[in-house]
Amino acid sequence: MRTVVVLLVFAGVAAAAEPAVKKDVLTYASSADGAKPLYADVEYVADGKKKPLLVVMHGYRGSRKAVALDVTELAARGVFAVAPDMRGCGDSGGKWDSGGLDVHDILDAVLAAVKKYPQEIDAGNLNIVGYSGGGGNAIACMARFPDLFRNYVSFFGISDYAGWHASKGRVDCNAWMEKALGGPPAKLPAEFESRNMIPAAGNVGPGHWRFVWDEKETMCPPDMVEAFIAGAKAAGKKEIETHVSKATDTVRWVHNYRTGNRDLTKADDLFLPAVMTPGAHKLRMPAKGKLVVPGYVVTRDFQVWVEDGTRGSVVVEYETGLGGPKVNVVSNPKKYKVRVETTSPLKDLP
Repeated sequence: MRTVVVLLVFAGVAAAAEPAVKKDVLTYASSADGAKPLYADVEYVADGKKKPLLVVMHGYRGSRKAVALDVTELAARGVFAVAPDMRGCGDSGGKWDSGGLDVHDILDAVLAAVKKYPQEIDAGNLNIVGYSGGGGNAIACMARFPDLFRNYVSFFGISDYAGWHASKGRVDCNAWMEKALGGPPAKLPAEFESRNMIPAAGNVGPGHWRFVWDEKETMCPPDMVEAFIAGAKAAGKKEIETHVSKATDTVRWVHNYRTGNRDLTKADDLFLPAVMTPGAHKLRMPAKGKLVVPGYVVTRDFQVWVEDGTRGSVVVEYETGLGGPKVNVVSNPKKYKVRVETTSPLKDLP
C-alpha cells in the first residue's frame, strides 16, 4: 500500500508540473480606420516563459477556424500562436478589402497580443506564416512591414492581385475580389496598383523570407511569386529560401490547409527552427534607402500612406539618424495624396 501511495503522489506531482495549454480570444480594433471588433484566436503553453509569436493567416475569404489545427500544433511546439479573422471574415467586423487595410489589421493583432500577454511573448521575435490568401498576406507584410517580422513564410501565396485575377486560377475568388473592390482590375487600376507587391519586392528589410509551393500549383500560379523573388534578389535581398515539391516527392506542398493535406504539417520543420531561435540583433531597416509604397508602408521609424491606404503607390527615399527620420516622395506620377508620419506604432518594439 505504501508503494501505491508513493506512486500516486509522484503521479500527482508530475501532473501538476505540466504546463497548461491556454486558449483565448483576442479582441482589438484597427488603428488605421477604426474597424472593429476584430478577433484572433491565441494558443500557447502558459508557463510564464517568453515565446516567439507566430501569426497564422487563413486563406482567401476563409476564417481563423480553418487554421485551428495549425494553432494547436504550433503552440504545442513552443510558439505563441495568433490566428486572426481578417476584417469582414469569420467573426471580425469591418469590410473585407482583399489585400488592402485588412493586411494592416495583422499589425494591430500583433501589437494587441504583445500588450495583453507581455509575460508570454518575446516581442523581439515576431513571425508570420500564411496559406494561399494568407500566403499573400505574408508577402504583403514583406513589402509593407519590412522590419516587423523575423520570419515571413508564404505557402502558395499571391503577390499581385491583378495578375492573380488575370490567371483565372480561382474564378470564384475573382468574383469575391470584384465584389469587395467594386470591379475588375481594368475598372479600378489604382486599387489594384496598391495590391501589387512585385514593384515593392525591393523593400529590403532584415527578416528571413520563405516560399513554399508544389510544382503542379495552379490555383495561385507561382510565376507571380517568382517575379516577386526575382525583384527582391535584384535589390540585394539574400535571406530567401524556396521549397518546391515535385510530383515524384513523397511529401507534397499541395494547395490546401493541413486538415486537408497532412503533408503540410511536415513543413513546420522548414521554418520552426528559425522561429524558435532568438534573434541576435534588433530588426531595423538600413539607415537609408528607397521604398515603393503599395498603399502604405509602416517601419519601426516612420510610416507612409498613399491616399487612404487602399489606392495607388509612390516611391520614397528615406534616411534615419539622430535627427529623426527624413522621408521624401521621389516618384508620384499620378499625383496621389501622400501622408508621411515620422512616428510609428512599432516604435516601442525591441
